[in-house]
Amino acid sequence: MIADFVVWLGDELAQAGSSLLDASKRVSVFYLLSALLFAWLVLTQRYGRHGGTRLKPYLSWRIWWHRSARTDYQLWLANRLLLAILIPKGLTQAIWISWLYFFWQEQGFSDLQLGWPTALVMGLFTLCYFLVDDFSRFIVHWAMHKSPWLWAFHQVHHSAKVLTPFTVFRTHPVEGLLFFLRSMAAQSLVISLFLVAFPNQVSLWQIFGVLVTTFVFNVLGANLRHSGVALSYGPRLEKWLISPAQHQVHHSVARQHYDRNFGVTLAVWDRLFGSWHVGHDDQRIEYGTHQAIDEMNFLGQWLQPFKDCLTLLKLKASCVGRLLYKTLRQKKRPTQ
Repeated sequence: MIADFVVWLGDELAQAGSSLLDASKRVSVFYLLSALLFAWLVLTQRYGRHGGTRLKPYLSWRIWWHRSARTDYQLWLANRLLLAILIPKGLTQAIWISWLYFFWQEQGFSDLQLGWPTALVMGLFTLCYFLVDDFSRFIVHWAMHKSPWLWAFHQVHHSAKVLTPFTVFRTHPVEGLLFFLRSMAAQSLVISLFLVAFPNQVSLWQIFGVLVTTFVFNVLGANLRHSGVALSYGPRLEKWLISPAQHQVHHSVARQHYDRNFGVTLAVWDRLFGSWHVGHDDQRIEYGTHQAIDEMNFLGQWLQPFKDCLTLLKLKASCVGRLLYKTLRQKKRPTQ
C-alpha cells in the first residue's frame, strides 16, 4: 500500500510539474514568456526605453521567492493532491453531457435542421461556449465576495501579499471544488445543447488543442494579471476586456477598490453589475487582506476558513437565540 501511495504521489507531482510545458495550462513556460514579451512591446511603445523598467516586478527574484509566493507554490501542490482524492476519477464532463443530451431530447428539443455550414456552427458554438463559461466564472466570483460563507474560503486567494502567475493557484480546496463544478455545469450545458441541435457539426475553434479565446487570452498577458506589472488597456478597451491593471485593482486592500472587477476576460459583466473600475499603468496597490491569514502557511490557509465559518455559525445561532427569546417574552406578557 505504501508503494502504491508513493507511485501515486510521484505521478501527481509529475503531472503538476508538466503544467509548465502544457500549452493548455496558463502557467506553461510558453505563456509566461509570451506575457513578458507582450508587456515589453506595449510598455516600450508607451514609455520608450523606460518601459522595460516597469517589468521588474515580473522578473524580481525577491517577488518570486517572497514568503507569500512560497505559500502559492505550497497550495498549488497540496490542493492538487487533495482534489485528486476528493474528485472521483469517474466524474467526467462526458457523464454530465450524456445526461443532459438525453434530457433535452426527452423535453422535445431536437435537431434544428437549419442546414448551416459546419464552419458557421463551429463559430457560433465557440462564441456561446466562451460567453457562458466567462459569465459563469464572473457570477461565481461575484457570489464569493457577497456571501460571508463563501468569502471565508475565497479570502485565501486574496491573502497574497505579492502577486506572481502562480497566485492563480492560491485557492482553498472548497473553492477549487466549487469552480470544478461550475466548469462542468456551464460547459456541459452548452455542449449538450449544441450536440442535440447540430449533430455531427459540433467542434470548437482551437489552437494547439486550446480554445482559441483561451489561447489568445493566455498569449496576450493573462499571467500579468497576477503580477506587479500594472498594464492598462486604456479606459475605452477596458470597458470590454479586463486588463492586468484592472485585476490588480480587484486584489487591492484600498476600500475604494472593494468588490471591483470580478470579470475574467470580459468587462461587460462588471458594467452590468455596477462593479467595473478602470485601471492604469501608474497605480500603486497594496495587496492582501490585512488579516492574520495573510501570514499563514498552506495548512493555516486550509483551516482558517473553517474557523471563520464556525464563528459565523455561532453568531447566527446567537442572533436566532436572542430573537427567539424576545419572541417568547413578548408572548408571555400579560394582556392589558
